[in-house]
Amino acid sequence: MSERPPSIIQRVKELNFPPGKYIVVGSGILEALGIRPANDIDIAVTPDLYQTLRATGEWSEEERYGKIFLGKNGVDINPELPWPDYPTSTEEAIASALVIDGVSFMNLDELKRFKLALGREKDKADIALIEDYQRRK
Repeated sequence: MSERPPSIIQRVKELNFPPGKYIVVGSGILEALGIRPANDIDIAVTPDLYQTLRATGEWSEEERYGKIFLGKNGVDINPELPWPDYPTSTEEAIASALVIDGVSFMNLDELKRFKLALGREKDKADIALIEDYQRRK
């Protein structure tokens, strides 16, 4: 019998990020709530945590959207919110986080705004899933 892969909550906890310094954005909350599996883990962090992580040299660096993202083991670190058409800062998103088992996730209403700003087809599909989930709850 094969072992279940670690849950998104376990994987985020293993990073040992300090509370109040990060928030899981993107599809992480969808997996945590059982809406759909996440392909990777996207995390926005405060500027001080970003600098600490970058200084370790343990994370690969990739320029996307004019920002330097850090990556390792299926985890992508977003150096900052807001984004174009998405005014919420990392700190504001953290303050309104949905905390599940000690892990901070972007709440569903905030995630809808974030995905609307990104506007990709996969984001539109996720918005439909979120709205369906919210109607059922």
